[in-house]
Amino acid sequence: MDELKKKQIIETLSKRVKSFVCPICHQSKYSFVDGYSVDIIQQQYKGLQLGGLIMPKVTLVCNNCGHIDSFSLGVLGLIEDNADDSDENNNE
Repeated sequence: MDELKKKQIIETLSKRVKSFVCPICHQSKYSFVDGYSVDIIQQQYKGLQLGGLIMPKVTLVCNNCGHIDSFSLGVLGLIEDNADDSDENNNE
């Protein structure tokens, strides 16, 4: 994740969520996970379906107790509609 994208995500979250307070320990110090994670959306719970739908998200981790909070990039309006989803690092 490049610094511009990270800044955009943090700014968007800060506008929509006025204060981050851990629901477990009630502390407000979080770390931003530098990367994306996904939930796999599938129609069956048995086995793993590859090539299906995913829900990309960003993740924050409480610095005190380790509680994890995830936020959908789609709901935040941060998914780019690119025809070419190739790896940004292919030119390295």
